[in-house]
Amino acid sequence: MAAAPPLDLARAHRLLARAAYGARPSEAETLARSGLDPWLDRQLALPAEEPAVEARIDALAIPIRYAPGPGEQWSDEVRPPLALRQSQAERWRLADFRPAYRAPGAERDRPRLELTLATLLRKVAAEAQLRERLVEFWHDHFSLAYQADGRVSVSLPDHDRRIRAHALGSFRALLEAMATSPAMLFYLNNESSRAGAPNENYARELLELHTMGRAAYRGSARSGREVPRLPDGRPAFYVDADVWEAARALTGWSVANGQNFDGARTLPRSGEFTYVAAWHDPYQKRFLGQDLDPFAPAMAHGRAVLDALAAHPATARFLCTKLARFLLGDPAPPAAIVRAEAAWMRHAGQEDQIAQVVRALLTGPEASDPAIFRIRRPVDVMAAAARALDLPFTPAPALIGQLAMAGQVPFGWLPPDGQPVEGETYLGATALRARWTMVLALARNAGGAGLSPHYAELAHAPAEAAVRRLAALALGPAGAPVAETVAGVWTAAGRAARPGPAEVAELAGWVLNAPAFQIA
Repeated sequence: MAAAPPLDLARAHRLLARAAYGARPSEAETLARSGLDPWLDRQLALPAEEPAVEARIDALAIPIRYAPGPGEQWSDEVRPPLALRQSQAERWRLADFRPAYRAPGAERDRPRLELTLATLLRKVAAEAQLRERLVEFWHDHFSLAYQADGRVSVSLPDHDRRIRAHALGSFRALLEAMATSPAMLFYLNNESSRAGAPNENYARELLELHTMGRAAYRGSARSGREVPRLPDGRPAFYVDADVWEAARALTGWSVANGQNFDGARTLPRSGEFTYVAAWHDPYQKRFLGQDLDPFAPAMAHGRAVLDALAAHPATARFLCTKLARFLLGDPAPPAAIVRAEAAWMRHAGQEDQIAQVVRALLTGPEASDPAIFRIRRPVDVMAAAARALDLPFTPAPALIGQLAMAGQVPFGWLPPDGQPVEGETYLGATALRARWTMVLALARNAGGAGLSPHYAELAHAPAEAAVRRLAALALGPAGAPVAETVAGVWTAAGRAARPGPAEVAELAGWVLNAPAFQIA
């Protein structure tokens, strides 16, 4: 494996822009001094939840306003994120659409809103920046849209908890956590899959989007016997028959929602995953060249499918390519993909499999190479701006609307293929204008996210000096040409030679809107 070059200040800034959500003041300097390995060791050892960050989330005051019914008095209040801390069963009452139990739309949307604001806060405030990156990646990979179904929206906090628990762990464990996620089961309709009428929707996305990838599909083949084989005899690709057999194997994997299942018994209305043997197709199946014995124990057929997919080289290739694109740059560097694939297969099934793959990607020379980059997505720009300016950062619902205008709604990408990494999605005129407006508002505290402590420090200093400092906070050594350009435009416009705090905030917005800050 090619060794990573020493981390000077410029490379440290680039690495933190990719493996984290940008550098807070002095973080890049600390990373350059200590080196990459101690930083990686610390990041990969941090827990899924940080008490200090969770306390900040619990302190959020989130407005809610609606009329319960025609002619009724408006409910208008501010609440902490209560739904976020409830169990799946407690939140599930909001998904009850029976007339006597139907909750107002604003109440049903509350779990999604609370999770979105908590997610934005974690991206800015969490020490475990690398985990937050991976949480974002897995939400994109196992994508679902809250708009698809009220039951999906209500179940989002549970879905997020599952991803956070496994984001750096075993992919096989994560895969089953997603296959049993109520949000995913409703989004891709597997909750209704029954023996004799298996629903292929989830099974197809499981193979095409979650594991082996579209490139491994051989639709023209009539059976797995017609596709090339791996050295160990397994099919190298999958065919439609594998999708059908996976759908059969996953029948009976459902969500408890008051259904009658044998004429005499009824499932509870808990919104939690349940396996119903009476709905499962128990007969023999053949998946990726492997015979699944009939009348196997509960969930054994579905788990055999997940086992085969998690262990397949096509899954390693597909996932490692996506991870490299997400963490390093677009297109993904081929040498980094090879390293990641080797780590994936070497640590298959281990509790730190994903962490070892991430380590393989970030310890190569590509992780801080200026010739490799990607366009920052709107959430990334927002978080990086807040971190660079050291904002106290209290996210508000209006920020979600600004992100949507810029092209990214957390948990809201409608197709199941996930929020795009490709920069073209975010470079249209409307999206760019929304991005610039959002960043300028964030710098000026127009949305109430908080003022940077650096404004008071830089107030009434020469404009050139203030801009140099702001550009160094945002971009490190790469900020020098940005500072020169911004200072020149400021001076040519006849603006204050010694700007006050509000004008320093405006200058910060100019710096953060520079093209150099839009890439990582």
